[in-house]
Amino acid sequence: MEKKVLLVEDEKNIILGVRTCLEAVGYEVHVVEDGEAALRFVRNEKPHLILLDLILPKVDGFEVCYNLKNDEETRDIPVVVLTAKAAEEDRKRAMEQGADAYMTKPFRPQELWDEIKRYLPEGKESQEK
Repeated sequence: MEKKVLLVEDEKNIILGVRTCLEAVGYEVHVVEDGEAALRFVRNEKPHLILLDLILPKVDGFEVCYNLKNDEETRDIPVVVLTAKAAEEDRKRAMEQGADAYMTKPFRPQELWDEIKRYLPEGKESQEK
């Protein structure tokens, strides 16, 4: 079974890069571009991992993270924040809302990959072992 990753992002270049990298190694990647859609998707689809931007239309990433981590149905889904917000107070706030990891943009693909592997076994490669 492919691992399902939700990318909550509204920047097209980030979407393209992350989706391409993750699908190449066997992850099923779903994208939503605002916080309301993220909350609906997670509650309906239960992804294995969420990659969450903080600066989003409708509902910001801080609120999305807080709502997911305070819901018994979704609290155990790992949330990796991917954001341009590099200030320490933003990192602290995201972690207080329940984020499992925090990465700032721009990031190197290997950094993202290393973070994802902490929460999910490697796509196709792990299935073949």
